[in-house]
Amino acid sequence: MNGYIIVLPEGTLTSEKRAKSITRELYNITTPLAVQQPYQKDGTVFGVIEHPDGVQFALQVDTAYTIPVHPQATLEKLVSLFPELSEQERFDLQSYVLNSNSFPFGHIVPSTTTIRDQQYMVEHGWFPEEDL
Repeated sequence: MNGYIIVLPEGTLTSEKRAKSITRELYNITTPLAVQQPYQKDGTVFGVIEHPDGVQFALQVDTAYTIPVHPQATLEKLVSLFPELSEQERFDLQSYVLNSNSFPFGHIVPSTTTIRDQQYMVEHGWFPEEDL
C-alpha cells in the first residue's frame, strides 16, 4: 500500500528533521554508515513532503517495500526517533529486523502510526490545487 505518514514533532526535533531522520535511518539498515560510499551520505528510503504551511512534513511510503538488512545494521538511532514505543516494543522491533535478511516496511510501522491515503492528504491541504 502506498500512502503517507504525517510525522509529528517530538522533543527538540521538528516534523521536518524527524521525517528526514527516519527515512535516513531506514536507509542505514541496508547500508550502515561504516560501509557507505561518499555518494551514499544522503541516501534515504522514502521521500519527504512538506505541507504548504511549512511546519508539517510527511513520509511518502510504500508498506510493501522490502528493506534488506545489512549484517552490520544497528537500530538505536531509528528507535530513538520513536519515544512513544515501550521498551518491549523497541526490543521486539530490533529483534525482528536484526534477525531478518529483509522485511516489508509495513511490518515495522508502529501501531500508533496512521498511514493516510492521497484523498486524506488532498482534503487536508497537503496538495493545493494548482491555478488553471
